[in-house]
Amino acid sequence: MRNAAIGLILMLAGMGVLRAEGKPEVNLVFLGLAGYSELSPSGEVVGRGVEMVERIFAEAGYPIRKSILPPARIWRGLENGSIHAWPGIFNKPGLIEHTIQTERDLGYVGINLYYLPGRAPPVWPDDLRNGSVITITNYTYTEELRNLLADPSRNLAILRSNSHTGAVKMLRQGRGDYLLDYRSQVQSALGSLEMEPLPWVPVVELPMRLLLSRHSGFAEQLKQDLDEAFDRLKARDAQMEVNL
Repeated sequence: MRNAAIGLILMLAGMGVLRAEGKPEVNLVFLGLAGYSELSPSGEVVGRGVEMVERIFAEAGYPIRKSILPPARIWRGLENGSIHAWPGIFNKPGLIEHTIQTERDLGYVGINLYYLPGRAPPVWPDDLRNGSVITITNYTYTEELRNLLADPSRNLAILRSNSHTGAVKMLRQGRGDYLLDYRSQVQSALGSLEMEPLPWVPVVELPMRLLLSRHSGFAEQLKQDLDEAFDRLKARDAQMEVNL
């Protein structure tokens, strides 16, 4: 009886070690961005950004489950905990209370102001006054940009498109004076439309980090492990920045 009890204690202790050492699978999602994170013909999530983020999770010892989702589904997943991590920018109102972010920058995301070829380069933001600006539905930009676009003294007409390709078409058709959009998304849209590059002026460069849902149950430990993994990889001279 005593030997059976000892055996049970040892078995439970062993299970405890496994639970302590084992790390949970992370539901990791990406936005679809050509070259950075996209689906291969076989349906696998691939790209330069995917490879870099995979290295960080592998170094930290976490198994991952990858997928590509649209912005609205990513926000909802981070808010309810069904999505654990997303490499992106911390600019969505309402996400602050539901997420924490890693300390290390994964690269920078550029937002540009695009205009039609043949026109003089606009002066940002003064030349927007009394004009029209095309923006993308469900893309949040930054609080500063949102306030600027909503400033009544600028008398701006804000036009919206449900897609980046649609926004590029709107600008090309002269249905707006300017397009305010993410650099990588416009490059992808121009490629899919087989259009020549649009002239642009830079507006802002935003640091990209891993946003972690507070509702996963392991966000704080995950943050620490990912930052430490990033530092180890960086110390080994790994390429740890992919700009968009």
